[in-house]
Amino acid sequence: MSEIAQGTTTNDSAILVEGNLLACGAGMSAQSRHDVKNAFHFATLVADKAFDAEKQSRQWYDKFVDVMRDLGFTIPRRSFELETSAELSVTVGAVAIRAIGAAGNAMLGGTVLGDLAKTAFDKLTTVENDAKVLDHKRKNKARGMVGLAACIETDNNDVVMVVSCIQASAPQLDDDVLGIQWTLDKTHYYAGTAVLTLNTFVYDKVRETVENKLGVRSVENVLQYDI
Repeated sequence: MSEIAQGTTTNDSAILVEGNLLACGAGMSAQSRHDVKNAFHFATLVADKAFDAEKQSRQWYDKFVDVMRDLGFTIPRRSFELETSAELSVTVGAVAIRAIGAAGNAMLGGTVLGDLAKTAFDKLTTVENDAKVLDHKRKNKARGMVGLAACIETDNNDVVMVVSCIQASAPQLDDDVLGIQWTLDKTHYYAGTAVLTLNTFVYDKVRETVENKLGVRSVENVLQYDI
């Protein structure tokens, strides 16, 4: 909990949580960043337990978003649609970054959320040799839904997050990289996008329960790095 005592964060940060990537912008309070990370982690675990992400991608996505709502996030926008791509080879991360950028621009104006997601994605390749990253790669090899999210705290202290989840199958190569760098080898895929804002009054009431449920997993299954 030492991070929380530090007040306002000064660096952009990327957090790898159960194979999904969450980018948090500088200027967020340490408490907000801690809460967002735990909520994101908790919702992922609940969705993973309830549904097979590869075979039940829509149900998995809906469960994830519903849990985030139950924890205190309002959801002004959510979608899950069949998308098409004219590109012959595009990574899951690139698709997710575009979705985050578009939704973030619609919500806040500007490119801050899209830029934050891209920076986190690009930085991931430089920490790929980290043993923890490789361990994440093994644990999440067959994941059916790959998520990328970006979160900031506005000047009005509103915590805004955009989540993009792409349905993707694990590649066959053992030396392939993490899920968000998998290549989509088909022109049609399912993608979910949601805009979320944190109601701290509600989350205050569930914070202790979430932290107790996560226990040691909030540390063991998470890798955080500056971007």
